[in-house]
Parts: sequence; structure tokens; C-alpha cells
Amino acid sequence: MAVQPGRSCRLAARAISSPCTDASGCPSKGGIMALWKRANIYFVDITAPDGSRIRHTTGTSDREKAKEYHDKLKAQLWDLTRLKQKPKRTWDEAALRWLKEKAHKKSYRDDVQRIRWFTARLRGKTLDQIDRELIDRIVTKQIQASDRTKDLYVALIRAIFRRAMREWEWIATIPAFKTYSKGGKVRVRWITKEQAERLLRELPEHQREVVVFALATGLRQGNVLDLTWDRVDQARRIATVEHGDTKNGDALGVPLNDLAMAVLSRERGKHETSVFTYRGKPLRSANTRAWRKALATCGITAFRWHDLRHTWASWLRQNDVPTWVLQELGGWKSESMVRRYAHMSVKHLQPYADQLNFVPQAELSAEGQKSAEAHVTKSPTRGTPGGLRLVVSNS
Repeated sequence: MAVQPGRSCRLAARAISSPCTDASGCPSKGGIMALWKRANIYFVDITAPDGSRIRHTTGTSDREKAKEYHDKLKAQLWDLTRLKQKPKRTWDEAALRWLKEKAHKKSYRDDVQRIRWFTARLRGKTLDQIDRELIDRIVTKQIQASDRTKDLYVALIRAIFRRAMREWEWIATIPAFKTYSKGGKVRVRWITKEQAERLLRELPEHQREVVVFALATGLRQGNVLDLTWDRVDQARRIATVEHGDTKNGDALGVPLNDLAMAVLSRERGKHETSVFTYRGKPLRSANTRAWRKALATCGITAFRWHDLRHTWASWLRQNDVPTWVLQELGGWKSESMVRRYAHMSVKHLQPYADQLNFVPQAELSAEGQKSAEAHVTKSPTRGTPGGLRLVVSNS
């Protein structure tokens, strides 16, 4: 039978002041209660001590169980109001609120994927039931990946709990969740120019252009794919990533070298607004099956699309580009993020290394000593004879 509009609301309102009925429709022995029945399920409708209204299902068709739930709920509400106790919140509530408040994040899709993974294992648990031991057991047994990947999952849990304590005031303390990466070192994976050449030969044309542009500019995948012609000034050889589109939130000017300019010249005219396209439409993803197949064919393992950015930075450092210049080119706010590439160029340290001249005279023949001294004097960065000189002698 069709339900008339508004009928459920009238039933709820009548239930507040009407005797609770059992399955036969007769008044229950409990007298007037804030219980009502619909579709053979009892619902509770009560007013909390703070004046808020609570209306939801008891989840049972048994009147006695529904009454017991009603009484416990009223007692709990009294405790929460009068004794200033915090209600126990579930993981599901925390996850939902986090996703609502963080919808603007650039890594929102990653959050959604990881929250889904955790929800399959934490559904229904209250936040006070989730501790270090539980998360460590779940992560250790079920994430078969690097310690860095494990830390990314745990970092999300840690962030949600921190917000639950500091912003939402749902909990009083945060568990000391485990960190798996030793020393917190950031992963740096790059390929040689020879490997890059082989990879490009295996890629379809539209993806080849995207990869070349990434290697030429160091831009992240999203910034490359979202690039539009109105943000490219070919006369001044510069591309602009607008405020809010970078990871750190600041606008970024990207100087375009000859390699990048050649890519833009080949792409010009294919689409009115988007730079990179496929079959006449803007390219939406570069981490595709063709990309993964090309990597496998070339024998390049453990390499992500983002590692093209690491490759760009590594090549520049190997060509002695200073770290401060690299930081500005890549749009990093923190110098510590650029220091990961520092070991790839030590040319600026060579003059200081040459200040140490050591000739073990006791172990060299006269001819060998002359040869060693000749080798030392050939250093292009060696200073005047006033530098530090160590001489080992048996006398």
C-alpha cells in the first residue's frame, strides 16, 4: 500500500504522546514511551537533556529489546550531558567527516582509496578501540609493499586522529602509531638518459610527448596534463602553473628549454585549449597500461610516473646545477626536499678536497714518488704550496 506524503512524520509525532503498541496494535504495558513501530521495526524518538532530538531505528522488532535500548540510550545521554563525558565516535564517523572537510586536497583521491582500505578492516570500531597495536597488525600483515608505502597509510590514520583530538574534540589523546621507514628518508628513483631513450621508443606518440615534456620541465603529472595554451608564453619561453595548482599552493613560473619548446611546437594546433590530447580530447591520465607495458619491456622496475620528476632533478644536479637554483626551478618550499639530490654533484667541493696532499714517502720508490707528485700537481683546483701537507716517514 502506498504511503501518503508526510505520514511518517505524523506517525512519529503521534508516537511521542501515544502509548507504545506491540505487534498486535494493543497498548504496551510500559505506558507512554518514545518508541514507535514501522515496517515491524521499533524506532526511538526522544529529547536529550541538552534539548536536541534523537530519532533513529533500534534495529529490532522485539518490544522488550527496543525498550532496553531506549532506556540505555537515555541514561547515556544523561551521562554525556551532566557528567561532561565525550560520546564514543566510530571510525566510520571520523572517516566521513575527514573526507567532507578535505575534499579540496590535491591528494584527495589517495585519501579516498586508503580510507576505503582501512574501513574494510575498522568498520564499526570506536576510536578508543583503535590503537598502535591494531594498526601495526593490520598494516604489517596486509600491506605487502615498501616501508614508505606503509608510512603513507599510517600517516593518514595519524592525521585523522590528530584532527579528531585538536579540531573535533572527539578524543583526549592520540595513539603513538608506528613509523616504518628508518630515518624517514625520502625515496629517490631515477633513470639514465639511455634508459629514458629506450622507454620513449616503446611509448605511443601522445604519451611520448608528455614524458619528454616532464623530463624537460620537472612538472608533476597533474600540472603537465592540465596545462592549457593560455598558460604558455612561447615568445618568452615560459609556462605558468597558477596559484593553488602546485603542491605547495604557490604559483610557479616554468622556464621552457629547447626540448620543451620542441614538444609544444609539435602539439600546437591539435586542441583549442589543452596542450596534451589523445584523439582530439584532453589527455586525462598518463599512468596507463601502455606506460606500464613500456616500463616492463625496457626492464625498468620500481619506477613511477612521478619518478620522471626525480629523474629531471637528478640530471640537473649531475650537470652541477646548484641546489638553490634547483629548488626554485622545481617549486620546492623547503631546501630539505632538494638536499636529497645533493650527493649527485660534488664539483663545488673539489677545491677543498685538493687541500689535502698526502705522499707516503716510506712506501714509495723515488720513481714512484715523482709519479705521485706529478699526479697531485695536475689537479686543476690545487692551490698554492701553502695548503695542508701530510708526510709519513719511518725516521
